[in-house]
Amino acid sequence: MNLDNSFNHRIERIGAIAGILSIVLYFSAAVLPFIPDVLARLFGFVFPLLWIVSFMGLYNFLKKENRTPSLEIGYLFGIIGAALALIFIVVQQANYIWYTEAKETLDTENALELAKAAFRGANRVQLAMDVAFDIFITIAWFLFGLNISRSKSFGRILGWITCILSFSLLMLNMITFPDPPARVGLFDLGPFLGFWTMIIYIKFILIVHKAP
Repeated sequence: MNLDNSFNHRIERIGAIAGILSIVLYFSAAVLPFIPDVLARLFGFVFPLLWIVSFMGLYNFLKKENRTPSLEIGYLFGIIGAALALIFIVVQQANYIWYTEAKETLDTENALELAKAAFRGANRVQLAMDVAFDIFITIAWFLFGLNISRSKSFGRILGWITCILSFSLLMLNMITFPDPPARVGLFDLGPFLGFWTMIIYIKFILIVHKAP
């Protein structure tokens, strides 16, 4: 094995592991209520960074089979989407901390209502950032899905289901904009796309583990 192949194989392995860890941290921060706030906040800050590494690994593997414009665009959009995820999570958590501290110090009903109104306004900003993140990440996974469907290692089923979930989530966000789908009583496909990407990364780590 030459140096380039050895380097690429390590990047792919690291990317596959980072992808699995990112989804585990994502669900842990969002779903598990018993996790301390500091730890949940740390998970929320770390998983977008792991996403970037996971996209690097998956892109590196797929481009060896067939380097396409859609793969290049998907890789770029995936990195931008992960960066936006970190930005909106940081803004979101800062807003929550500020609002919690403000409620503890306010001693009049008018001051509390004013703080609630300020929080709702600030919270709208992070909700809009969340939509921007969804736009980039769903397009990224749609384009990755196209390339996964053409990959002999992954197969069409994994690729096309990725495309369908990504496109459906994007359309739901456009229909309910500026609110997320769950806020207006529609089905939120975000966790399902997250769960499905976990399957993609598990398959990916099996592929690179078997590779010479």
